[in-house]
Amino acid sequence: MALLLKRVNILLALIIISLSLGLIKFKNQLPLQNQNTFNVDAIVVLTGGRGERIIEGYNQIDNSKEKKLFISGVDNTFNSEVVLINMLNFDQEKVECCIEVGYLSKNTYENALETRYWALEKKINSILLITSTLHMPRAEFLFNQLSGLRVTPHAVNNNQQVIPFEKMLEEYIKLVISKMVFIKKYEI
Repeated sequence: MALLLKRVNILLALIIISLSLGLIKFKNQLPLQNQNTFNVDAIVVLTGGRGERIIEGYNQIDNSKEKKLFISGVDNTFNSEVVLINMLNFDQEKVECCIEVGYLSKNTYENALETRYWALEKKINSILLITSTLHMPRAEFLFNQLSGLRVTPHAVNNNQQVIPFEKMLEEYIKLVISKMVFIKKYEI
């Protein structure tokens, strides 16, 4: 019994050490700055935050070849014209011609799939993916695995000096789970 307990303790210690090292690596790989230039067909924004992602996406529309912005993961009650034009003061003509909203996805996995179908319909091959700094590793992983698009990451609020440990740990665990689920689900 003592030998079994010792082995369990060693196994737990190895798991904790592995997760701790992974968390350190995760933190060190968070994007610190974005590329100034990029060559993409369209912009994709994942919802969340206080609107800064959508504002950044809007500001990047003219830097995309197709002049398109897709906002994925929008709540069904969101009235895009009212919010984008009246509340965020976006140009009505640009909203009508260049911005599309996706209401189907409820999580990052579904964001990647929703974007994939939108991109296929629009003949889009490459995107600038906009989300938060903490969310970017998982979002980029899932988009690279599921969307079939060339993805250029563009993190918003990546200048945060202090990231709350709980938020970083939560996002790291979600990334680990996403990778485990993806590898298990799509294992050949």
